[in-house]
Amino acid sequence: MKKHWKLRFTLSLLVPLGFNLFYSLPTHASETNIQTNVKVDAQSSKTITSTENQSALATAQQVKDQQVDSQQLVDNTYQKIEQNKDLNSVIYQDPVNASQQVNALPTTTSNSEQPFYGVPILIKGLGQAYKGYPNTNGLPYMHDNRYGYTKNFVAKLQEMGFVIVGETNYPELGLINVTDSNLYGPAHNPWDLTRNAGGSSGGAAASVAAGIVPIATGNDAGGSLRIPASWSGVIGLKPTQGIILGDSLTPSVVNFAETRRIDDTIKLFEGLMDPKRKSLLKEFPLKLQDLKIAYSLKSPVGSAVSPDAEKAVLNAVAFLRQQGFQVVEKDSPVDGVKLMRAYYLGALSDGTVANYLAQQKLHRNLQASDVTEHVVSPMTYALYEASKKAPKEIKQTYNNELALVAAQMKSFHEEYPIYLTPTTATVAPLNSDPAFLPADVAKILQMAKMPFGQQMDVIYNAWYHGLSKTPFTQLANLAGEPALSMPTYVNAQGLPLGIQLEGEKGSDMILLALGKLFEEKDKLIFLSDYQKLNNDVQSSGPQNEDRANISKVVVHNLGEKAVYEFQTAPSKLNFSNDVSPKDAVRTSKQANARKLQSTNEKQLPQTGSDNNELVLLGLALFPFSLMSVYQNKRKF
Repeated sequence: MKKHWKLRFTLSLLVPLGFNLFYSLPTHASETNIQTNVKVDAQSSKTITSTENQSALATAQQVKDQQVDSQQLVDNTYQKIEQNKDLNSVIYQDPVNASQQVNALPTTTSNSEQPFYGVPILIKGLGQAYKGYPNTNGLPYMHDNRYGYTKNFVAKLQEMGFVIVGETNYPELGLINVTDSNLYGPAHNPWDLTRNAGGSSGGAAASVAAGIVPIATGNDAGGSLRIPASWSGVIGLKPTQGIILGDSLTPSVVNFAETRRIDDTIKLFEGLMDPKRKSLLKEFPLKLQDLKIAYSLKSPVGSAVSPDAEKAVLNAVAFLRQQGFQVVEKDSPVDGVKLMRAYYLGALSDGTVANYLAQQKLHRNLQASDVTEHVVSPMTYALYEASKKAPKEIKQTYNNELALVAAQMKSFHEEYPIYLTPTTATVAPLNSDPAFLPADVAKILQMAKMPFGQQMDVIYNAWYHGLSKTPFTQLANLAGEPALSMPTYVNAQGLPLGIQLEGEKGSDMILLALGKLFEEKDKLIFLSDYQKLNNDVQSSGPQNEDRANISKVVVHNLGEKAVYEFQTAPSKLNFSNDVSPKDAVRTSKQANARKLQSTNEKQLPQTGSDNNELVLLGLALFPFSLMSVYQNKRKF
């Protein structure tokens, strides 16, 4: 029997959230276990279908409907980790603890209480404390350190029904935009094992891209969620600063996740939002097309932007214009070089932390030889040396830049509420490409003899090799704004690139509504989609339809306010013998659209209608209790 219910309320009731980070230790993951795997458990006779091609919400519904059980999903997840071990995306597993979590799940639950009931999830090894899990910061001398507590952010995930199965890979201290460290090694990209998954939440992005889990958590202080989302071909949302439970209101780190579905992203955002900060959320416009969008193809630091990155944005511009949006070319008003120099001042504390930990474990201060002996990364040592000579006014200098950037972007968004750029300027780099060039490392080894100003020049120049590939993400962090990376483009070599939508503070739900539009019009390309197209295997039904009952929200333009109606949508089955001729035509059009994108067509196919009433899925509000969480700075 179908249940129909409606709730009406205005946008001002929308809620926010807050969150945080910490550290980890090793295990692994493989290249192309992307096909659908089916396993039949002899004892229960329940069929388990791998979850990489359906949403986490749909999987949770299957558990609730007793079509599968959570322990089977957990076991299947560990199998996929083993099958994908060449990725090195998962650095720690604990099947015993995961089984204990499964046994602790309530026997009855509602969608609002535990929307992700029984769904396996991987958490980032950095900054997301779970008692008993490794807490290393990626530093070799911390290899045996464990968390003695569970962070409220992680506990909240469990409250939402998730079962934590392990930790994902990240770089030392989260300082660079690739995932590689002396302790854990590189996270390989499932699209091409010779390339990196991105950083610092690279293990999370690779795990989601490879279909190991539908959601994996991460954090972002300079692009750590969005960069790997672009290079690994998944969805990465960096929320408004302070809106997630436990996150500081001051620009620093934010915690969230890598996903494959906008509905999952929305529901996760709702659950992790701080109910005491719901006033941070902006109201929706009467119609989304009222939002004026600026786009830029120019690197904020003057570095080259690849033709692929430009095409990805121009494709999105064409699509948005087709949907009725006004989109104009306009660069942000922020001086990118000045912003990054201030950004690196804010990173000095990471060097101090690394040295403090060295004193605790090595009983001495860090030294230059620690770089050549692979005890710490070159940048960790550089930041430590510079932190010793930093003048007292550095904090004020940094805060002044934060205030200036915030004011500049606030003024910019008055005319352009949405800012569109590439997420990354290039496709994923090879794992053989060093994070820091040898000539820069040689200068870092001599930093102890330099004055502070010269030290900061060395740091900027050393970081530039990586920064030139990812110059677009740091602005949202220092401005405290939300930004969404979506996988809309695959180049001729079969490598993904994301586009980034950045909005004013509190526009998280508006960004997700735009993301839903891209998803509904079949503009998101994931690895499994791409592989099927390459193998000339087309799906037998619409791509993004699950068996789960998803809350549907309709935006009506009534008077001066936008009104939402929530109602349970009927279940839709996705079996080949249920496909109508109309659906078959639609599927063919989806495949053709993706083929056009993957062969670098500059204009997207004409899709959709000019209807001003946009349907958004899953934008329901479910307030949760406030949680205090330890907050930590991270650079990428």
